[in-house]
Amino acid sequence: MTVERIPVTTLASGHRLELTVHTLRGASEGPRMVMFGGIHGDEPMGSETVRRLLDAIDPAELSGTVVAVPVANPYAHQALTRNTPLDGVNLNRIFPGDRGGSVTEQLAAVLSEILDGADYFIDFHSGGNFATVEYAYLHDAGAEMSRAYGTSVLYRGHPYIGSATGWALEKGVRCMVSELGGGGQRIEHYLKRGVDGTLNVLRTIGMLPGDPVAPPEDQVVVDTLTTLRPTVGGTVLSDFGAARLGERVPKGTVLATVVSPYTSEELEVIRAPYEPSILVLGREHLTNVAPGDYGFMVADGATAKPADAG
Repeated sequence: MTVERIPVTTLASGHRLELTVHTLRGASEGPRMVMFGGIHGDEPMGSETVRRLLDAIDPAELSGTVVAVPVANPYAHQALTRNTPLDGVNLNRIFPGDRGGSVTEQLAAVLSEILDGADYFIDFHSGGNFATVEYAYLHDAGAEMSRAYGTSVLYRGHPYIGSATGWALEKGVRCMVSELGGGGQRIEHYLKRGVDGTLNVLRTIGMLPGDPVAPPEDQVVVDTLTTLRPTVGGTVLSDFGAARLGERVPKGTVLATVVSPYTSEELEVIRAPYEPSILVLGREHLTNVAPGDYGFMVADGATAKPADAG
């Protein structure tokens, strides 16, 4: 394995911003797989998953090449923020970036160059500092990866404009986005899921030997995924944390209440909108929120289809 530091730009402080790129070359020819972790700095689970994968893959068994960037946004990673602190930009909304632009635009440009020419791409995300999530995106180009990854819910949704995945799909790359873990909950559980799932993906696409593990029997595809955001700030009280992800709950179920920590006043009630609602992102029993934060994410269970039919 080789480790290369690719320069991005120099800051006013004199610090040289670089991206660290790991290249794992297999014993035989094969596809080129690119992996990113940490596009959002408040999602360190992705960075750690990529780091563990580099240790878990045996080059003697690998067909092809794995190119991995564990930390795609170093300053956001340092600050544990979704956006880059230096310019406030969301890295996953401005691909393919601009070599002559702001810090984040230059990061996107260098990452696009790393992605260019890939056969496969996996982008590792999680639920951020206060929420835990469990699903994977399903795209026609790369659907075999998403199914093999092993989450019980697959979301057939369009990539965000300016996302790394959206740009890669336009370039003909087969893509998968992992949304797994976060919020400091069940850390080892989700890291193991991410590593095991990715190794199964590599077996499925022929980059590692062995028979792939079949997807879970209850794996479903959903086309509707809704983010429930509080409209007020305060303290969120909920009984729907990480341990309940994947549950189907009746329409109208109270997922959380937002209360004022100053007056104890109940400010807002967040309810499940579908019959049933499948919980894919939740919060622990007590967390703070600002207006518009990610509160919960739910899929419409009435439209869920078995993955082998989706």
